[in-house]
Amino acid sequence: MALETRRSFNRKMLGSLMTYGLIETVFRRDLLADAVKPVVKKWLVELNALSQDLKDQKIKDLDFQTQLENLYKRVDLAELITFIDLDRATKDVKLPDKGAASLGVDLSKVEGLPEHLVFGKQIFALRKGRSIVPHGHDNMCTGFIVLRGDFNGKHYERVADEKDHYLIKPTIDRAFKPGECSTVSDHKDNVHWFKAESDTAFIFNVHIMGYNLDNTNAPNRVYVDPEGEKTKDGLIVAKKISSHECHKKYG
Repeated sequence: MALETRRSFNRKMLGSLMTYGLIETVFRRDLLADAVKPVVKKWLVELNALSQDLKDQKIKDLDFQTQLENLYKRVDLAELITFIDLDRATKDVKLPDKGAASLGVDLSKVEGLPEHLVFGKQIFALRKGRSIVPHGHDNMCTGFIVLRGDFNGKHYERVADEKDHYLIKPTIDRAFKPGECSTVSDHKDNVHWFKAESDTAFIFNVHIMGYNLDNTNAPNRVYVDPEGEKTKDGLIVAKKISSHECHKKYG
């Protein structure tokens, strides 16, 4: 391979490596050249540092959302996927009849990362017509990126938090293709709902919990029904419901 071609390849690859969970998959299967691995480790360390900045109140959650989305948007996902056997990684996973399977991502073998990471990570796997059901978050920042398949994704702004419901305002309702992303925080696009439109579909998730010192609620999901009645101002009365109820209706 010519020197300039190799450099061009490495630049594209390193941009792709910003998709954090995919990095670990590459490491586990030893699919990267040894010369690239030290740079991959550096990016993972930087991810943890960015998450730590959020937890330490050095950056606001809206800034974190912007930075995370910018990282995701630099990804040449299709090129990276050719180096990852996603089928093998998920071949033994039984996709549920309702909702999504949640697959853990182990980064413990990546040298240079602390034992306890600030960010959590997982892959959601779904069959066609199944959903990551509508829910909001308390005291959590999260970021999705589509690995494979097609989704319809919806987000809502949480305008008010009442005892038995949220008042929400639709903000996003569109198709999501591989490589596309969205984020959630206490202050922007807090309720989301993703439905698989292809035979199978996979989303990678990063989440940082307990970052908002002004929110006294424990980090958690709050399941809601986004098809409630509308107010005269065009807001939706999204009743808080149980996980079972939400998966029964929307899973």
